[in-house]
Amino acid sequence: MKNIFNLLLIISTLATASCSGYMSEGEAIVGDTLQLRHASLLTIVECDGYTVTDIKNPWSGRLLHRYILVDKKSSVPADIPRGTLLRTPLDNLLIFSTVHAELICQLGRANAVSGVCEAEYMTQPVLKERIANGTIVDCGSTLNINSERVVQLSPQAIWVLPYENGGYGKLERLHYPLIECAEYMENSPLGGAEWVRFYGRLIGEGKKADSLFNVVENNYITLRDKVSHCDTRPTLMCELKSSSAWYMPGGNSTMGQLYNDAGANYLFGYHNRTGSLPMAFEAVLDRASDADLWLMKYGGARKTYKSLLTEFEGYAHFRPYKERNIYECRLSEKRFYEETPFRPDILLQELVSIIHPEFVKDYELRYYEKMQEE
Repeated sequence: MKNIFNLLLIISTLATASCSGYMSEGEAIVGDTLQLRHASLLTIVECDGYTVTDIKNPWSGRLLHRYILVDKKSSVPADIPRGTLLRTPLDNLLIFSTVHAELICQLGRANAVSGVCEAEYMTQPVLKERIANGTIVDCGSTLNINSERVVQLSPQAIWVLPYENGGYGKLERLHYPLIECAEYMENSPLGGAEWVRFYGRLIGEGKKADSLFNVVENNYITLRDKVSHCDTRPTLMCELKSSSAWYMPGGNSTMGQLYNDAGANYLFGYHNRTGSLPMAFEAVLDRASDADLWLMKYGGARKTYKSLLTEFEGYAHFRPYKERNIYECRLSEKRFYEETPFRPDILLQELVSIIHPEFVKDYELRYYEKMQEE
């Protein structure tokens, strides 16, 4: 079996070598640049016979990856710049993240997913069914990928998440094209969502992706602008204490901006961080003891006002606890992280319905609900 695997590995390496190239920041790209209105890490240029997509490294500002998209039905132009060549539409994909699996399903291309990692976390009904019947290959975990299954699958591309100073281990030795999905590093809700326009072009759904983003953008901006004229901004705290620290989203994080756009006075928005800020309980209490609202997300079993105190008695000192004004999102039951990255308009509507219900009529909560007594 080991010899067979090694042979397959050599064959796959030779077969995919022609599909990969080297990045170059010095080459001039001549074509029509797609006007991206919010994404700061993405550049898409439509050229004669191919499309060039550049992804900026979120940590260094340099070029992270360049992709050259050429339709399968067309011949490859002789003058294409250096980069990773992808013959589109892609229809044999290995997906690492349930977020991207969800998006592919939304764009109507669930059949393009041939393999996944972390199969037990895939929540899309159509993908769960195909995993169960073996149509989709379970390639193991992202930290311990099953290389033999990947080679047998021979994906056209693998969708991965880049990290600062991180590599891809075994995957880099397999030489399959890697789609570096860096939209989670965008600094605005619409910035991350706009990456749908790149992903749509990869799977042959560029027009549908553009149309979807136009809806998302219009919904988001219309509601944000409407709420911006509110007379009051309720004070808001969020999340739960984790071990010795309480992690609060920074003011420039996606969630921090969503809270602000929803008309809240987010009490920890003064930190200009794009990530989360670890804070001591005493610091959180000092700033948020008199908050109007408390929103929290968590996994595992349902929490109640009674069970909160068995976890940490300090929660009782906050006004939203005393006045029973806590909204919870149970991640084990709600598809919050799967659905909201590319639909921030739906999440904004959800938050506004809690913070300023006067602006959203007859809305049924999708992710959050009022915490129960016990």
